[in-house]
Amino acid sequence: MKTYGTEPGAPTSVQVGISELTVSDGDDTLKSYGLGSCVAIALYDPETEIGGLAHTMLPDGDEAENSDRKPGKYADTAIRALLRRMVERGASYTTVEAKLAGGSDMFEFDSFGDGVGKRNIDAAKAELEKLGVPLVASDLGGDRGRTVEFTPETGTLLVKSSDENGNQGVTEL
Repeated sequence: MKTYGTEPGAPTSVQVGISELTVSDGDDTLKSYGLGSCVAIALYDPETEIGGLAHTMLPDGDEAENSDRKPGKYADTAIRALLRRMVERGASYTTVEAKLAGGSDMFEFDSFGDGVGKRNIDAAKAELEKLGVPLVASDLGGDRGRTVEFTPETGTLLVKSSDENGNQGVTEL
């Protein structure tokens, strides 16, 4: 009996949990499950096929005391940490591109103003712009959860989601 995904040369699947980030030289598939208001940040260098994925939970780590211990928790610090780790592995800062997914506002809390999802999106976009990293594709906002699979070798970000009726959809970014 053949078991798929275990053949020689098959990509390894790496789970990136909430508040985590991972960098790969291209031969892994990086996955994050259960994105609600969280934002998945995929950065990659198409020339070196080095990329990374972060599953960020909150917008602003510069104000947090523990952002140096958990840079993947915050949109701004995750982007900087991913870039730094990618460049350390040989990526070129000037050719890195970004893709974003998530940032849903799944629950309404009028007393909080803009939801966490929107604040996460705004923080990620602002940090990318500040660092000069182009945002080339996104699947953001709305009121649905998402799961993402990122392949640094190709720069492909697959976004899987369900609508309120349970209909499944896949978007390739």
